[in-house]
Amino acid sequence: MTDYRLDTNGPHSGDYTRHVADALAESVRVLNHHTMDADALPDPAVIYDLLGSLFTATVGVDQLLRQVEERLGAMADSGRLRDDSGDHSRTPNQRRMALADARRLAEALAVRLERVHQITSGLYLQQDGGR
Repeated sequence: MTDYRLDTNGPHSGDYTRHVADALAESVRVLNHHTMDADALPDPAVIYDLLGSLFTATVGVDQLLRQVEERLGAMADSGRLRDDSGDHSRTPNQRRMALADARRLAEALAVRLERVHQITSGLYLQQDGGR
């Protein structure tokens, strides 16, 4: 088991970036397994909180993808960015289009998660004996 340490102050390095990205992927994997058990989602309040956290994470994906695009753009502008396919002329446009598509999809997911989060805000389980 890997211990994940998350700190917005860094260290700011490629290794730490990979570490945090791995933690995100592992968090989703764990939630996928964990929530197969009904005890992991015992009531609507837990589901509401889960959806809120998913919404918050998804909203941040737009900024993350924008920063990735800016960094790749700066690498391209330096003249040092290369593609192992050998066709360096088509790569920047494909990259920008793919990241723009991913940002649009992340935004659409965030909107829908916000909606379902709001919809679940008033849900509760009635106490035993009620119908």
